[in-house]
Amino acid sequence: MGPLDAQRQPGAQPREPVAEFGSGRGRVLGTLLNGALTSLSGPAREGRVDLSDEDEVLLTREVKNELLTILAIMATGKMDHHIVDLGNGATTVMDAGAANDPDAVQRARDRVERHRAEQEHTESVLRGIEEASQD
Repeated sequence: MGPLDAQRQPGAQPREPVAEFGSGRGRVLGTLLNGALTSLSGPAREGRVDLSDEDEVLLTREVKNELLTILAIMATGKMDHHIVDLGNGATTVMDAGAANDPDAVQRARDRVERHRAEQEHTESVLRGIEEASQD
């Protein structure tokens, strides 16, 4: 079983790697992985990966999911992870038990929704402050 099999849902068929090294998507995956590891090892634990316009086009949902899978395997040493779509563009990695638990998935969705609402509120307040300071 290869690292990419960790993404499979129960009963799913094995698939070919999305981002083979040497391909454009493999290059993008390598760049993202390097950026993630650099970010985790940095003092501020923050990082940013800038991709060229050419590479941005290759940054598909599949490449992002593959990155999540690799990072989950590296972080836990386990390969029983599932990529879970939480809606509104949010994706997470969950172990098999949590991914198959509707309540656990709903709790994750609720956390994402609360975070999104907080971000929208913060952005609204900042826009208000900016507009007030321009008057």
